[in-house]
This record gives sequence, structure tokens and C-alpha cells, in this order.
Amino acid sequence: MKIIKTEFLIKVFLCLSVSSSMFASESLKEAFSEHFLMGTIWHGHDVNGKKNTFLEKEKEITLREFNSITAENVMKPHYIQPKKGKFKFKAADEMVNFATKNNLTIVGHTLVWKNSAPDWFFQDRNGNQVSREVLIERVKTHIQTVVSRYKGKIAYWDVVNEAIETKWNPRTQSYDAFYKPCPWLDIIGPEYIEISYKAAQDADPDAKLLYNDYNLDQKAKLDFALNMIRDFKERGVPIYGLGYQAHLFLREPTLPEMERVLKKSADLKIPVHITELDVSVLPNAWKYRTASVEEQYDLASKLNPYQENIPTDVLLEQSRRYKDVFKLFLDYHDTVERVTFWGVWDGNSWRDYKPMSGRTDYPLLISRSFEKKMAYDQVLSITE
Repeated sequence: MKIIKTEFLIKVFLCLSVSSSMFASESLKEAFSEHFLMGTIWHGHDVNGKKNTFLEKEKEITLREFNSITAENVMKPHYIQPKKGKFKFKAADEMVNFATKNNLTIVGHTLVWKNSAPDWFFQDRNGNQVSREVLIERVKTHIQTVVSRYKGKIAYWDVVNEAIETKWNPRTQSYDAFYKPCPWLDIIGPEYIEISYKAAQDADPDAKLLYNDYNLDQKAKLDFALNMIRDFKERGVPIYGLGYQAHLFLREPTLPEMERVLKKSADLKIPVHITELDVSVLPNAWKYRTASVEEQYDLASKLNPYQENIPTDVLLEQSRRYKDVFKLFLDYHDTVERVTFWGVWDGNSWRDYKPMSGRTDYPLLISRSFEKKMAYDQVLSITE
């Protein structure tokens, strides 16, 4: 492991001492109250198939730091309607009741997503593919049942999630963007997207409806998404804004690539929500998304360098990255309405089990010991 010079450690210690004392009484939601909502997610009682024993601590942090909350899993289709007509609202109700009681702005996530749709949506009793008309009726029923239950309580909905795909085109040396192959697209056609937004509006006309996706810092994907939203708005399809997931790494995407998302959206007067923010400190492992620690120990070891602890210089680099990113958000605060972290603290982050189970990441502002990290202080410092 890299040895850190003594004078460097002294500088870091002084920086931490000053910043912690300066911002001890201020929270994230207070620091950015004049700019945008500050959000986190509701993990609920289950995290990656295991009992979440930290829910009460997460509630405490949420109420201290945030004024917005998003359902991580409890509102996804396979959670809330695992079988046709058998809705399970208990877990979602618990989140909504907690948020309503504590005046948190609620974001519903998500109504239509390829990765979270039970097979029954697309099949009849015999396992055959249903007709276009049947699937349209099923998606309308699902959306209207869920959205109407929380009418007037949920301010924003991620109606359709991750519906756009890109593929490298060697001939043009650029990416091509298109609607992602999925049963919704195969059976209904691209109209499934606007059908979903219309169904959500019918159920709650006051809810603001978002389209949510990742890799929007990729030019082809961003342009496709913004053109879709602009087309919907021009034709009266009730879409409100763009959700930019922003699952970041220490050096990618670049700030100019991120700024393109905000600038193009601002030019088109399309509100942006940063919906799933985190900054991984681990090597990018997405090309190994099917691998597991048990199956490929050497590979996992290479991509899991901080299993025991994380060097101070890495945390410092992360803090600088967060500071730069939040400066960018502030520059576009007229367009950015909300910034939501995809996790409350490092110990329950999805980054630990996706795309490779068993890694140890540190992607958020609150540490695995529930302490405020260097990144926390650096983010707060930019509002002074």
C-alpha cells in the first residue's frame, strides 16, 4: 500500500479538524436549502436479500441530513405486484407514512422497468405471450393502482426507468442510441412509454413525472432522451423532467461530460433530477457483471482493493471529486431541482453487490461507522 508522507497527513488532519468544526451544526439539507432538494433512499427492511438491521439508524441520518426520500426497491413492480392482482403495499406504505409524518418530499421509484417486471405481465396462464391489448391493460392497471394509492403524497414518480440503449458503431466511430429491447417494446412498441405517462397522470394529475436513466453523460443517449422528452412535451404527453442517475467513479465521467447533461437540459428548459448519486472508489467492474467473488477470487481481489480499510489519499481524492461535482450542480441550480444519494451510508450501498457481489466500496458521504467523511465536509464547504 502506498505510504503517505507525514506532512500530507498533517495537512489532511488540519483540514478535517477545521471543516468538521465549521460545519458541525449544519446539515446537507440546510446547506443547500436555497438551491435544490437533498435526498436519499429508503432501504427498508431488506437489503440484497438480507435483513437490514440498520433501518433505525438510517432513519436518524435521513431526518438529520435530507428533505427528500426515494423508494430503493419497495415500489418496483416485482415487489409491489409479484403476482397478477396481488398487490403488496405494506413495505411501501411504511416508507410513505414515515416520510409524510416527517415532511419529506417523496419520490416513487419505479413503475415500468425492464429489470423489475414479473413474467406474469407478459404471459397468459399457459405461458404464452399476451397480446398488445392485454399488456396495455395490465400496465395501465398496475400504474393506476399504485399511483392512485399514494395520490397527493408522492411528489415525483420515476415512471419509466432505463428504456434507452446504446451500442458502439465501428463504421461511424460513435454510439447509436435506440429503445432498449424488452417485452414492453416487443409486444406494445415504443408507445408503451407514453401510455405509461398518461396512465400515471390519470391516477394523480398533480404528480410530476420523470424519465430516469444512467450513462446520460454519453452524448448519443442524452440526445435520444432529450429528444424523446421534447417530443412528448410538444404532443402533450405528461412528462415533467429528466432523472440523471449519476453513478460516478473517481475520474469518470468527466465534468465536461456531466455538464453537457445539465446545459442541454437547461437550453431545452427541461428540469433535471440527480436521482442516484454515488462516487465509487473501486475499479470499474461492469464488464464482469456476471462474475462472483467465489467463482473468480483473483479477479475479485484485483477489483476489491480496500476490503480491510481505505487509504486516506483515496478518501481525499473522493472528497475532491464530490466537491467538483457539487460545484457543477450549483452552477446549474436553476435546472437541477433535486440531488439524491443512492444510499444513506457506505455500509448498505448497492455498489457492494453490483455488478460483483462481495466487494467493499465507500461511495457515499457517511462512512461505514456512521461518521461524516471528508467528502461530506467538502460538499458543505462550497455553500459558504
